[in-house]
Amino acid sequence: MARTGLTFEPSRVEGLPHVTEVAVHPQELALFSGGEWVCYRFAEIAHWPTPGAFWRAVSMLGWRPKQLYVGERDWFHPPAERFFRFFTTPPITVYLADEPAETDYGSTLFQRVLQVIAEGGFWTYDLG
Repeated sequence: MARTGLTFEPSRVEGLPHVTEVAVHPQELALFSGGEWVCYRFAEIAHWPTPGAFWRAVSMLGWRPKQLYVGERDWFHPPAERFFRFFTTPPITVYLADEPAETDYGSTLFQRVLQVIAEGGFWTYDLG
């Protein structure tokens, strides 16, 4: 089965050194850092409702909370300053690539990242 996802060169990344490429897939975040891919599964970084152990266990049976949050987002900036901050340890903040001003909102990298994350049943909090 082919993996769906989105790969891009970020304007910058905080929380992990020397990141030159980011890949967002429905189930994970991958960052190319220092010559190797570092991956974070969304199910492992999500904020699970309490009791977390119960929800993780029943998710293996196919029952999941409707919304599992894996990070925060801020969109109210120019494209290269828009970011996603993921609930990794330490937190990783990915700033998006610059885009032409005439890019319609539905086609922006920000919106496409949101769509890929949502494909996996995950969400981010809006800071804007």
